[in-house]
Amino acid sequence: MGPEPPAIANFLVNDFRVTNDAIPATLIDLAARNVVDIEQRGPGVFYVRLRPLDDEALTTYERRVLDRLRRRASDGVVPAEALTTGPGEESTRWRRRLGNEVVADAKARGLSQDAFDGPVFTVAAGVPAALAWTLSSFEAGIVVVAVGAAILGWIRARHPQRETPEGLEAASRWLGVRAELAENKVFRTHSPLTVELWNRLLAYGAALGVATGASGPLPMGTESDADARSARRQLATRASGVSACLASRLGLDPLIAIVAGIGAAVAGALVLYWFVPELFDASGGGPGGLIAAAGFVVPCLAVLVGTSLAVMAYADLRSTVEITGPILRLRVLGGEKKPRYYVAVDDGESRTIRAWRVNPRHYLGLTQGETITVAVTKNLGCVRWIIRRTDQASAPD
Repeated sequence: MGPEPPAIANFLVNDFRVTNDAIPATLIDLAARNVVDIEQRGPGVFYVRLRPLDDEALTTYERRVLDRLRRRASDGVVPAEALTTGPGEESTRWRRRLGNEVVADAKARGLSQDAFDGPVFTVAAGVPAALAWTLSSFEAGIVVVAVGAAILGWIRARHPQRETPEGLEAASRWLGVRAELAENKVFRTHSPLTVELWNRLLAYGAALGVATGASGPLPMGTESDADARSARRQLATRASGVSACLASRLGLDPLIAIVAGIGAAVAGALVLYWFVPELFDASGGGPGGLIAAAGFVVPCLAVLVGTSLAVMAYADLRSTVEITGPILRLRVLGGEKKPRYYVAVDDGESRTIRAWRVNPRHYLGLTQGETITVAVTKNLGCVRWIIRRTDQASAPD
């Protein structure tokens, strides 16, 4: 097969670009080399167990994958559902850096080179610009430079690397390996556990896209905002937006909620008191009365929702519960001018969890996965205070 790691093989057979298959393939390769262990604890339920650190030399991208496992581990174990590369933008940055490290390794091995270097850009954009300047004007030359740089930049983004003679030979060899493995219809169905049987060949199959049964349970994809798995139990959580009519997780201070609820109820009641009788009298009953009644749905809802909000807020004035558990999700939503901070904690009991909205001073310093204790009101979900495990350990009796 050759000396190249699975991530390099993935790079070579995919038009000299790194695809998502390189990440689970690297994880399976670490298992084949006894850096980690892959276990199964039920139908389709896989775990990755970390081994003690050894002196085995790892590439930068292999160490990046291993470091991600360490961050996700609890007592040295990572459930497959927790094998993510982080949320949204963090995942994009992480994957881009891993891809750059694979490309750097391929270039160091003499397998690829930059598709366009500095002299190519100078000739491709500078020569037409000089001609435009000579034949027309300086402004025309500037325009040609800008257009040429944009076109070349777009090409470079789509094809940043190209082959060398050694890279072309290695790519041909790995394409042959992929064709051979693809002929075995059973090979693509093997689970990650068969790494003990197939050794590194299973990792190469995952990198080449012909071992989907092994790479599928270990996706290492982007972290979902809506679904999460804790290390101590499987749990579906909802950690994003809060419905405006669901006051149970608005995160409002009870006093503010009482004032807002009473205000909405009073406003709705005044609208109904002042305008409903006159409209009904003007409509004369019949179909006109129905149309007039439909126009007062909003004030009726204001009275109902405002009253409910005020009642729940009043009950929250003296009802605070303490919840201890690991942080499943930390999210900052909204724009830079008005960010909203959310924390979702596994309470160990609920099947579905809504995130609590917290203020910045509560959010600052929290880390996803750490265990905290939260004091929160029962109805509105107003967070009173948050204590981290390290703070609890250092606090005096």
